[in-house]
Amino acid sequence: MARTSLHGRETEVHHLSEAITAVAAGQGCVILVEGTAGLGKSRLLLEAATRARRAGIAVAGSETDEFHGLSPLASLLAAMRRSMPRIHWDAELETANALDDDQRLLIEQFTVVLQEITRRQPVLVTLDDLQWADPLMLLAARSATEQLAASPVMWLLSRRPWPTTPALDGVVSDMVGNGATVIELAPLPTSAVAEMAADVLGAAPDNALLVLLEKCAGNPFMVVELLRTLAEQDELVMDAASARFFPGGPSGSVYQRLSGRLSSLSPLTRQMLEVASIFGRLFDVRCVAQVLHRTVAELLPSLHEALGEDLVVEEGTQLGFRHALVREAAYSALPVSARRTLHREAADALRSVGGSAVDAAAHMTKGAEVGDAHAVALLVQASDELALIALGEAADLRLRAVDLMPPTDLRAQRVAETNGLLLLAEREEEGEALGEAAVQAKLPAELQARLHVQPAQTVRFGGRPAAALHPTRTALELQGVSNSTRALPLAAESNVHLVSADPRAALRAGEEAMATGREQADRAAPGRTLLTIGDAERMRGRLVGSLELIDHAVELLSSDSAGSGRIEAQWTRGRTLIALDRFDEASAAFQSAMQGANRLNIDRAAVPAHSSHAMLLLHQGALDDAMVQGDAGLVRAQELGSWSYAPELSAVLAEVAAYRGELEQARGHLRRGTSLTGERTGFAAQLAWASAVIEEAAGAEPSRVLSRLALIYEQLPDHVLALVLNPMIGPCLVALALRAGDGRRARVAAEAAESLGRGNPGVTSLAAAGMQARGLLNDDVDCLVAAARAFQASPRPLARARACEDAGLGLVHKCRSAQAVDHFMMALVEYERIGAHSPARRVRERLSSIAARDQERSAAGRPAFGWGSLTEAELRVARLAAGGLTNRSIANELSLSPHTVESHLRHTFHKLDIRSRVELTRIVLTHEPTDA
Repeated sequence: MARTSLHGRETEVHHLSEAITAVAAGQGCVILVEGTAGLGKSRLLLEAATRARRAGIAVAGSETDEFHGLSPLASLLAAMRRSMPRIHWDAELETANALDDDQRLLIEQFTVVLQEITRRQPVLVTLDDLQWADPLMLLAARSATEQLAASPVMWLLSRRPWPTTPALDGVVSDMVGNGATVIELAPLPTSAVAEMAADVLGAAPDNALLVLLEKCAGNPFMVVELLRTLAEQDELVMDAASARFFPGGPSGSVYQRLSGRLSSLSPLTRQMLEVASIFGRLFDVRCVAQVLHRTVAELLPSLHEALGEDLVVEEGTQLGFRHALVREAAYSALPVSARRTLHREAADALRSVGGSAVDAAAHMTKGAEVGDAHAVALLVQASDELALIALGEAADLRLRAVDLMPPTDLRAQRVAETNGLLLLAEREEEGEALGEAAVQAKLPAELQARLHVQPAQTVRFGGRPAAALHPTRTALELQGVSNSTRALPLAAESNVHLVSADPRAALRAGEEAMATGREQADRAAPGRTLLTIGDAERMRGRLVGSLELIDHAVELLSSDSAGSGRIEAQWTRGRTLIALDRFDEASAAFQSAMQGANRLNIDRAAVPAHSSHAMLLLHQGALDDAMVQGDAGLVRAQELGSWSYAPELSAVLAEVAAYRGELEQARGHLRRGTSLTGERTGFAAQLAWASAVIEEAAGAEPSRVLSRLALIYEQLPDHVLALVLNPMIGPCLVALALRAGDGRRARVAAEAAESLGRGNPGVTSLAAAGMQARGLLNDDVDCLVAAARAFQASPRPLARARACEDAGLGLVHKCRSAQAVDHFMMALVEYERIGAHSPARRVRERLSSIAARDQERSAAGRPAFGWGSLTEAELRVARLAAGGLTNRSIANELSLSPHTVESHLRHTFHKLDIRSRVELTRIVLTHEPTDA
């Protein structure tokens, strides 16, 4: 029976044809086809591929299925390997395996290679059944579609509306937000079904046959299968007039028809297809043969029969069911009791032919019985492999392993491991329930204590502080627990207090943990406690002590066999170095953390390293790089399904976007960060500051901006972490409170900023910020000017510019407009150099206001041209230039930037109508011979 035309899909085909024409002309696009099974998504993709090849476009197509979802990126790479005409593909990617290789690097390589290919020829990439895609493939698809938006690539993706996942929905939402087109396939109308039937049968269906076809609910696959079955079973009479039933008519459902078609095959062929359906749409003949206890040679006649009946097709080195519904019909024919055993045997078969533990585990979860030690071992192995890239899926496998284990000490150990994975995967309620059930099973006190501690140990990675505090105290009340184990809940309690923004309580618990666990053999445990204490000291603004504690922790954690503690220590150390203005050392620490995370595949540590690095780049004024680093961190978080540090990443991205003047994008980042914060109070201050930056950029009233920062004001003076990491915040808090008429808050903020400067001698930014805060509080313009001068030695361009801006405002209020212009110009140069367009626009408006007032004064007395038209600032620069000083020397003498000096000279030359310094010297000597 020949393939039918696409009846009822004319609009969709026309749209795809237009897209193909555009891609052939050098444009790119993303099209998502959505619809339930059998509506023709695959057929539409096939039609697009055929038309694309005719247009000279290379076509790479593949699909996923539910039993290959744990093999990351497999479908996307398979699409490229099967391309027609053949794409000259990167040899290293031919054998790439996302479980073995660096996943992010693999995605980057894929994108780079595909971009290179598009320079030679346009490409159509089709990915069918995206609902089965693994998280890494979804991440790769999103990343590639975004990065190759300007390349001649047509992405044609399809998915069913169910099943779905938050990751898939998020990717689709992002694609649509970036301009992707969605084609929603609806059931075919009756007229199209009639045309299809006439096309298939060669005769128009009569009314009785159409009534039966209407039971297919407009599903073209079911229509074709039903017609095929009716024709093969000789239930239709066809002539020139119509196609109609034999007397008596048909009976049975569509699935019964499909099952009937399968039952017409030879017994071994039917058995082979039913077993093959266990493996999914694609299957390896060797695995099927093993489950059937036969050789591949014995199955050859059945393979030929299935191929001849067009039930299966060859797909590279594997076979595949011609359509998912054929596979589902074969699978549904299996007794439910037999499926469990067959899935169990399928797992062993996959392993015997070299399949991964992850692929085999997908079947083992469906087929193993309680007490199956081999199944437990396989699930644990697969969980360990998968934990490197997908914590949630790894936790699911561990849960299944625990379910299969009888009550033993080993099961209790597996419970503890599973509990930790669930908490790290941010499934706190499941983890707590599992741990509580284990505790109620009357475990030994030592193990109970460790289970109680886990929620608090992982709270830094996203747990709920309020919920984590109770189990630590329960653990401390247990009798018969050793001091080394008792130190663990104390250290965990310290961690909870730290995340809850209570540094004094964190210090108390941490110091008690160190004293109690003095005899611990494991050096890593006190190392982690010291990290927490060091964090608490930084939160209180005691930076030298913080760094000493963290350095000691780094030494202790060098023995951490898992490696995660060493990595955490590096990015914790880097943050303290940021506060100390030691940016190069901080960058080296973050690089070390990221390299260690990549080397050891400890992905959850890579996300905070990304966040820390993005924060450093922001303070360095590298706004574009900070945006890239922040986006990379969010991509990593999505890949892992771990959103612990997403609020902080979102805060950095929101702040960067606000400085760049991209307010809608900034608000989007802020909304995402706020929605993910929950009880993660450690990030609330960063989000509050980002919100204030956005409001200020939008020109909001001071009282509105002030309201965004209420949390930071409330935390002063004990909790000064926001001011430590970003010294600019202290003076801003003072200025905002003064403008809003809140003197009390202004005093508290000024005292906190000054105290930080005094307590950390040698840290330029903190000392200058303290001076700036005091100048604002006391309306001391000379103090503000001194602060701006002190900030010139700081590595923080945003803070330098803000200090100059505040000094300029103070000078304006004191009617010293010439000096104000100098300071505003210095601020403007800094803002424009780093691409901070929003504050640069604010400064330009202030300069325009001063210029307008100068023009008014000029109109009243000062001439527009000649010696009398020069401002005080221009006169100072002119005198030094006449004395032979270079622009840079003048800048050093007057504490200006060379750009500001050049601007003053340009204005002076224009007013005096001269072209050279020789002429300027002559005029200065004429008017001020003594000064010259």
